[in-house]
Amino acid sequence: MAKERKYWDEELETMSLDNLRKLQEKRLQETVSRAYEKTRFYRQKFDDAGVKPQNINTLDDLQKLPLIRSSEDFRKAPIPDRLAVPMEEVKYLESSSGTTGVPMAVLWSGTDWKNLMDAEARARWTLGTRPSDVVHVLTGFPCCQMGYQHLGAMVMAFSAGRGVLDNQIRLGQMVGVSVLEYLPSLVLKYFERATEMGYDIKNGSIRLISALGEGWAEAYKRRVEAEYDVIFRTLYGSVDAGLIGAQCESGKGLHTFLDLVITEIIDPETEEVLSPGQEGELVITLLWPEATPIIRYRTGDVTKILPYEPCSCGRTHPRMSMVRGRAVQITKVKGENILPIDVEEIIAVIPELASDYQIIVDKPGELEVLKVKMEYKPEAKDQKALKRKVEDAFDKDLGVESDVELIPIGTLGREKFKATRVVKTYNEK
Repeated sequence: MAKERKYWDEELETMSLDNLRKLQEKRLQETVSRAYEKTRFYRQKFDDAGVKPQNINTLDDLQKLPLIRSSEDFRKAPIPDRLAVPMEEVKYLESSSGTTGVPMAVLWSGTDWKNLMDAEARARWTLGTRPSDVVHVLTGFPCCQMGYQHLGAMVMAFSAGRGVLDNQIRLGQMVGVSVLEYLPSLVLKYFERATEMGYDIKNGSIRLISALGEGWAEAYKRRVEAEYDVIFRTLYGSVDAGLIGAQCESGKGLHTFLDLVITEIIDPETEEVLSPGQEGELVITLLWPEATPIIRYRTGDVTKILPYEPCSCGRTHPRMSMVRGRAVQITKVKGENILPIDVEEIIAVIPELASDYQIIVDKPGELEVLKVKMEYKPEAKDQKALKRKVEDAFDKDLGVESDVELIPIGTLGREKFKATRVVKTYNEK
């Protein structure tokens, strides 16, 4: 019997750090030159910053280039100004969701699409998916589905079940889905509904959860793994950047695909570049697209590059931490930066609480008290005692005073996509 291959691309995934840096610098020089010569957008940006492609030779030179903000720069720029190829060479268009404004279009050439599919497959292979798996992708992105197909797995179409969760669960049970890809917060609701329908998930066919699209409390992940006997792993990417990294079997952070991307962490307010181990906003420079160059692009996601150490899986690429949320979701409370995931870590260990909640921000600037609405389960009979318990947990674990409003389960509604976790109740001018 042939030995199963361990890596999607062993040469790339296990190359020495010296060779990896040389490859990054070569591709960086090519990317910057192409963007300057072929796009009006980057030529103007670089000229305004007084930088020419010949000034960018090493990774350290990257900081000479201007940061790009999606809302202020990319969204406002006409598509022809950002394109480095003729429009007739574009074969695929994707966009952001548009939840924070006009959706941002990203265009890929035929070559880009092939590279994207290879990265999609590599990320899922890193997670542990194999050609023998039956996969159900519930995020709705065709590139995700096709990445699994490129890997060789059987894929259950997103349209199967026509968007009705009960039908999707039934069909998944019929064909023996073994890998489920979904927003992590919705995985729990999928399993809860499947259990209500009489299916035994713990002893069923699902073995691996591929989670993406949002941060989720580690306590929730461990609960799902223990309760349903599945493996919970995370990958990270976006529609405007493709796949950035994925979690291997070691479970320690996400291997970043540094042959495809350069990662930086900045302070979201000062824009200072931070060192490994310091948490801030992720900035990426993609080294593979030919149609839409993406250089020093502020993702808005909060994470950190982990101090380097060898990984037991054998992959040499450095790792980043799980994404903890969006920079715009940070709520300042008496000097502390609070993200929704911090609230989730507390909810996940208090059994009387349901999973839905909202952070209420009732004024601009720093808050004195963290205000949170939380749903409680029907078995929670003493809401006053529960309120004290939760507020004590915020004080102990996060070091902030809180005002918790408990509401019955189902009050906040069931989200089919990303849940709204931070609600501003004041008028922004």
